[in-house]
Amino acid sequence: MLTEEEIRKAYEKAKEWFKKNFTPLAAYVDEPSLEVVETNDGWDIRPFVAERKIKVNLKRIRWHLEREEQVKHCPKYDIETALIHDIFEYCYFRRWDYPENDSAVNAIVHSKAKVLENRLRQDKGLTPWI
Repeated sequence: MLTEEEIRKAYEKAKEWFKKNFTPLAAYVDEPSLEVVETNDGWDIRPFVAERKIKVNLKRIRWHLEREEQVKHCPKYDIETALIHDIFEYCYFRRWDYPENDSAVNAIVHSKAKVLENRLRQDKGLTPWI
């Protein structure tokens, strides 16, 4: 089970990776604070640009980890690549000042972040995320 301390360490590691590998967007990487919450909402990690936060839903992450144990072929949850995904989304929205509620822009940015996350997962020997 992931602890809040482990999540915070993974967040710092993800930010360092991002600074090194995404210099055009790196100006925004230190801006958001990390907030760990427990909610019944369906997301595990989500950027909240207007609040200058990236929120991690511990309840949803627990659900993913439990599912991993129950389902043989379930993709392994990787907190670091998941955080990089959402850091990318946050920085992209900040860089271009896109409104967070624009569903078309959200879909495009999310698809780019998903490609990045799955490439990083592949580098770690993990299967693609859902």
